[in-house]
Amino acid sequence: MNMHRVVPLLVALLFVPAFAVGGANLSSDDVAKIRQVHKSYEEAWLKGDADGVRSLFTEDCVLFPPHGDRPRIGQNGLNEFWFPPNAPPTQITKLVVTAQDIGGDGQIAYVWGTDEVAWTTSVNGKTTTSSHGGIFLNVLKKQADGQWKISHHMWDDPVQQH
Repeated sequence: MNMHRVVPLLVALLFVPAFAVGGANLSSDDVAKIRQVHKSYEEAWLKGDADGVRSLFTEDCVLFPPHGDRPRIGQNGLNEFWFPPNAPPTQITKLVVTAQDIGGDGQIAYVWGTDEVAWTTSVNGKTTTSSHGGIFLNVLKKQADGQWKISHHMWDDPVQQH
């Protein structure tokens, strides 16, 4: 094998993927801001702060609910799914969002990981407690002011084993 031809090819193969995706990785500041979005998400839910939850999402956000439920688009879709009028009072009592991986470039990022959520719902004076653990995938977009917001949010809980 002719080594003077193989070595440049190997070098090119090692470095071309970095240039193909723009060569830009998330800065440590971006990663910190993205982690803060997820921390703020936990805090807003635990406080029952619907406006705080909404503020973490882009205007054109897309929610992909579990079990193949139809996507909800935009802030109206977010409200329809999470904050519908006349819904029974619901309190999030536990929410732990654990990022397993954060990646992306300077404008678009992804975060995937696990979550644990528990909540109570009150209907006709009866309170029901529910909980589950699951997985999530978020896509975030960097805003003009340098902050990050969730543009796509997908989550699911474990499938029942038969």
